Amino acid sequence: MRCLALAGLALLGPPLLVVTFVGAHAGLPSPAFFVEQGRRLPALARRLAARWGGVEIAAPYRPAPPPPVRDADGWYRDGDTLFRSAFVPAYLARLRWVARDPATARDLAWMALNPLVGGVLAGLAPALAGGGLAALWCHRPAGAAAVLLGVALGPWLLRLHARWTRVLLAPPPHQAPGRVARAVGARAAAGARVCASVVLAMVATVFAVAQTVTIGLMPVRLWPETVLGSRRFVSWRRARIGEWTGVRIAEPYLPEPPLPDPDPDGSYRLGWGPVGTVYRTRGAAVRARRFGWMIRDQASWRDLAWLFLEVPVAAVLFAVPAALIVGGLGWLCWLWVWTSALGLLTGVTWSPGDVLHAAVPALSGVPAPVAGLAAAALGMALAPAALRRHALLSRSLLGPGRAALLASRVDTLTSSRAQIRDAQAAELRRIERDLHDGAQARWVAVGMTLGAAEGLIDQDPEAAKAMIAGAKDMSVAALGELRELVRGIHPPVLADRGLADAVRTLAMDAPLEAEVRVRLPGRVAAPIEAAVYFAVSELLTNAAKHAAASRVLVELRHADGLLTVTVADDGRGGAAAGHGGGLHGIRRRLDGFDGVLTLSSPPGGPTVVTLEIPCALSSPRTSTSSGKDSPTS
Repeated sequence: MRCLALAGLALLGPPLLVVTFVGAHAGLPSPAFFVEQGRRLPALARRLAARWGGVEIAAPYRPAPPPPVRDADGWYRDGDTLFRSAFVPAYLARLRWVARDPATARDLAWMALNPLVGGVLAGLAPALAGGGLAALWCHRPAGAAAVLLGVALGPWLLRLHARWTRVLLAPPPHQAPGRVARAVGARAAAGARVCASVVLAMVATVFAVAQTVTIGLMPVRLWPETVLGSRRFVSWRRARIGEWTGVRIAEPYLPEPPLPDPDPDGSYRLGWGPVGTVYRTRGAAVRARRFGWMIRDQASWRDLAWLFLEVPVAAVLFAVPAALIVGGLGWLCWLWVWTSALGLLTGVTWSPGDVLHAAVPALSGVPAPVAGLAAAALGMALAPAALRRHALLSRSLLGPGRAALLASRVDTLTSSRAQIRDAQAAELRRIERDLHDGAQARWVAVGMTLGAAEGLIDQDPEAAKAMIAGAKDMSVAALGELRELVRGIHPPVLADRGLADAVRTLAMDAPLEAEVRVRLPGRVAAPIEAAVYFAVSELLTNAAKHAAASRVLVELRHADGLLTVTVADDGRGGAAAGHGGGLHGIRRRLDGFDGVLTLSSPPGGPTVVTLEIPCALSSPRTSTSSGKDSPTS
């Protein structure tokens, strides 16, 4: 009976999958709402697997995002966008939560596959028992044997069904796959991406044709909107190309120029002096300004050329691997059992092997599944090279030109200069506050105490001695505060012994087991040393205070003009570089040096933070490696 219930539960998966898909794309009340409600079925399957199959399955979902918090100025923040109401930030946060959670895809895959796997496993015992009961009327021994076999297989099938449920609905293990598994997985992923690139090439042609039509029909009114839509698609393809092949393509677009201030009569004049064009409404001026911006931006025409060339490039690079993969998988999946069953039911005995043997007579003795496996493997082996060449060709058209690079560089330098100026002003205010509230107040107290002791030295020498001793203690405390203040500005160990030894000192003082590995054949500039030192200090504090880690590894290395600092801990993960947090402050500090912060912190850990700063080295040193409670070599 439990197997029968599990078989019925498997049949609910596809309808719920359709409802979730349609409801999530409808958008109301929220895509996250339908996904969260759809999680009820996998949650029930986990409970039944524990109760009936004896297999405990933990929930794999990432924790839900907290509700948005109002800033001090009354706004709600989502990234760099501000909202008056909390509805939109909460909507977007929950949407990102369910979309980026790997468990969501695993749940949807389980709903689709469970009828074929779990349903068959669970339905075998009831089918034997039910068929046996029906067969008792005509053949009692066979019917009784089928009933007994179904009853006997019930517990074993329940455990097997629970193990199948654990395959997709349990949190994925943290152990890294082996070298062979990684190689096979990488080539399989590359094969899927090749097939997806063929479809995306056709989508690119649709955007190219749409741009061409709008240029001919209504260039000022419709073409800029079509270009913006194409840019979103091309930007998404840039991101996917970088993710799939490692070939990063920067955004090449020039920033949109602002509108000029309106004239006294409310009109807008675009252009220079008397030859400019006057527009009566703001909307018309915006359209004209946007049209001029896009038509002068070389990236618009380079994008259009890339969109038109996608299909011929895909035909040259992706046609053979995609045909081998799709055809090979088709031959592989057409098993002899299916062919025989099709012949028994319909009288048709055709199979893809007949087409293969007719096209290539030399393979007449090779079974279709074997040929399909070989073809799919060959296509997947060719896929990485095809993707790499496509990425290099795309970068030649989609990469930024000289004008875009200069504009981007100017924007970056302007932003980093403003951030450095703000950071310096904040640091000066902190130093002034610490001096005023700390050391200065103590030294004033020392002076007042010494003045009072001077008045008492003739009348009450003992009291004067006590006051002088108290002034001495206060001077020692003030000196200690000054040292701490100076250490916060620039640690002496950093100036005297360099970044490597300064980081080792941080590791020795950290409240957890810390290991430091250094491969720096020289010293970097003092400002970069200070930035990295305080960044590592902040990361070690976060690992001990927020991540509840017991061990952390800090690695410093320099290669190809790039200083790379990696801080990895074994904590609980879930870190985010949100606005106003410590990681956001580190990112702002690195922006002044064109540095990049990369964060990987899945729930459950580990957390890995990588800092990359372009710089040069000086004064060669010996590379060392050390850790807490371990000798330096």
